[in-house]
Amino acid sequence: MSATPTLEHIASCDLLACPPEWSVAQAIQCMVAACRSAIVVQDEMGEVLGIWTEADALAMDADEPDAFERAIVEASHAPTVRLPHDMSLSRAMVEFRHRQLRYALVERQGLPLGIVTQTDIVLSQGVEAFLGVKRVSTLEAPPARCLPPTATLAEARRTMRQHQLTALAVALESGEYGIVTLRDVLRCMAEGRQAQSLAEVCRRPLIGVEASASLLQARRLLQQHKIRHLAVFDAAGAPQQLLGFDDIIRGMECEFMEELRHALRQRDEAISQSRHNLLLADKVFESTLEGIVITDSQGVIQSVNPAFSRITGYSREESLGQRTSMLKSGRQPPEFYQQMWRGLKEDGRWQGEVINRRKGGLLYTEHLSITAIRDASGQCLHYVAVFSDITQRKQAEERLHFLANHDVLTGLPNRTLFLETLNGAVARARAAREGLALLFIDLDRFKLVNDTMGHLAGDQLLVRISQLLCKLAQPGAMAARLSGDEFAIMLEKVESVAHVANCAQALLEAISGLSGAAGQELFISASIGISMFPDDGQAADVLLVNADTAMYRAKERGKNGFQFYTADMNARAIERLKLEYSLHRALALREFEVWYQPKVALDSMRIVGAEALLRWRHPELGDIPPSRFIPIAEEGALIVQIGAWVLETACADIRRWQRAGLEPGRVAVNVSGRQLKHGNFAAQVEQTLRRHGLDSPALELEITESVAMEESCGMGSVLARLKALGIYLSIDDFGTGYSSLSYLKRLPVRGLKIDRSFIAELQQDKDDAAITQAIISIARSLGLEVVAEGVEEEAQRRFLLSQGCLCAQGFLFSPPLPRAEFEALLRDQQLQRARLAHDVTLE
Repeated sequence: MSATPTLEHIASCDLLACPPEWSVAQAIQCMVAACRSAIVVQDEMGEVLGIWTEADALAMDADEPDAFERAIVEASHAPTVRLPHDMSLSRAMVEFRHRQLRYALVERQGLPLGIVTQTDIVLSQGVEAFLGVKRVSTLEAPPARCLPPTATLAEARRTMRQHQLTALAVALESGEYGIVTLRDVLRCMAEGRQAQSLAEVCRRPLIGVEASASLLQARRLLQQHKIRHLAVFDAAGAPQQLLGFDDIIRGMECEFMEELRHALRQRDEAISQSRHNLLLADKVFESTLEGIVITDSQGVIQSVNPAFSRITGYSREESLGQRTSMLKSGRQPPEFYQQMWRGLKEDGRWQGEVINRRKGGLLYTEHLSITAIRDASGQCLHYVAVFSDITQRKQAEERLHFLANHDVLTGLPNRTLFLETLNGAVARARAAREGLALLFIDLDRFKLVNDTMGHLAGDQLLVRISQLLCKLAQPGAMAARLSGDEFAIMLEKVESVAHVANCAQALLEAISGLSGAAGQELFISASIGISMFPDDGQAADVLLVNADTAMYRAKERGKNGFQFYTADMNARAIERLKLEYSLHRALALREFEVWYQPKVALDSMRIVGAEALLRWRHPELGDIPPSRFIPIAEEGALIVQIGAWVLETACADIRRWQRAGLEPGRVAVNVSGRQLKHGNFAAQVEQTLRRHGLDSPALELEITESVAMEESCGMGSVLARLKALGIYLSIDDFGTGYSSLSYLKRLPVRGLKIDRSFIAELQQDKDDAAITQAIISIARSLGLEVVAEGVEEEAQRRFLLSQGCLCAQGFLFSPPLPRAEFEALLRDQQLQRARLAHDVTLE
């Protein structure tokens, strides 16, 4: 099939034909039955004698008695217009327009191939671009003729013949319009219904468009409704014109002529642009920053541009006639060039990075693109290579790659590179059936170094640690900084656990031996967790997690030590994760409760206060002791929210008891270091008291000894602001930390609480008794009140009272109680006091 559509492609090859002896009536009936607008008259030999169309029917005098009995060959057109099968559609459209044709016979080698109509040509034109911009209003078509609905077909036929029209509009009584076409007239003539009114035979509604519509819209409506006439309506909805296919062909012809003129203009412009492009290409070739070299099919240089000389150092004269192999650096193996030439021969192109050598001997990296230039037969004539010097970019990429995979401060591999290397090591160990050890190292109390000596000293210490790890690492081992103060060492080809233990101990001793960071003496230690392949994990990430778990176990056991991973550690870690997840939801689900343990006067056994204690009742795990969840809350910063809730709840309870006439005394609430450091804690306390209408003497805040000693964190100023509010401050668990008495006496605290660990063995351990006596003595000398916690025996009460301790709490007096039970205890005490007062009054 040719690229240009021809008449052969659209001609109707199934010709509607009849013998010459048929009458006009027979021919009309055949055309109506076949829904054709033309019939070919052929003799017995197949020779086309003529063609009879709907327009011929219109020209007949239907009033003549024998009009429909005439032989069709007498009424048909002869000779028929014949067009060759290979005529282009655009040329055929011009022929139809100029010769005012509606039909034509398509022949091939003198034999009839088919018939082509005006409709076929219009519907076959793929000229949407033309039709889309051409408006219906631009077409020159006669005005529409409109007849009343009572008019007869005979009147319609006469009007069509008089004005050379192929369709008439019918103004119906309903206000709508219908249409009667030449085909309708032909059908009724064949059926003998010429006397019928137009209202009976017209088709309705009249389909049309506005004058502003495009020819493309008009053509689509003709195709969609399978009609050959379309109305053009005015603003009032009345038909102005009835467009037929000949009107559209006329518009398309104009567009094709304009397109031809436009094509000629484009040709001239293209020639001019081609000349300009050649000049521009020559300028680009000479001025581009990328090197360009053109060779023949054998790689012999035929042309180079100035950038080639600037990058390689070879002048144009030195390069012409040489092979491009003069630039080889020897860094690529022969296989590299074999693959390159294979790609060029198979695909005609190749691109990649190549290390070449300049004329002066220096190496450089270039990004190279080579394209084969072929002739029409596919034979390679030239190669064009375009390249740019990317040496600096490659160096920058290598630097970025190093930074992406190494710690900036220490230069050690980071977590990403370490895990990648560990994955490879695990694969090698599995294949060779060898052992592998992972040591997870975390510095103890490193935060204290940053807080007391500054971050510069901390950074210096990290650098010294990294240098130490690299020095102590065995050949083939890898040290990395994972984050902050966390390091890791991977040992391959491990033969025994004892060997790994010796390495870990050597690391601990070396780290402990470091001193003098930033010119100051300090003590630093580390905790090490160890996991072994394959016993403790088959994958790199599992080994890392298990070593991390073992490291935390080493910290729990006192720090400055190492711990091998065991399966029960993993179980505890999973349990801890579940607990942490539940802890996040506990506040929202109201699983927390505040219980109260009474503080009593040791002489009168009267309740003088209480300590608010947090309890967690988990719906599945039951009562979870604070020792299990408080440390988790501290690590995840949840303690700030939880602590605020406890303070809020305790203040609300105190105020409620006061309004009920009860005397709970001063209620103590434990405050964590995170709470004191989070935001403006003193302001939060003040707002909570004001919100509940509570006086500050009713509230006591307990802080641990270690938190109170954090002078560098501004703890003293926070406590001073709380004291200014009138809050009673006390130090909890006194004696278990490392208090400085000189600092203690400057703190705005009013009380000390003796830790239960000293009270438990008071009667059996003389040291505990001596420590307790000392704490009471120190408190008395500093003017501080003392509370002992964990009192469970009467002997302990008497001892404490004898030493001057006047207040205590413990199971001897009462365990921690839910709010309702503690409230009942307060009511009982109030009732006893009332009875006692009554008895005294009676006496």
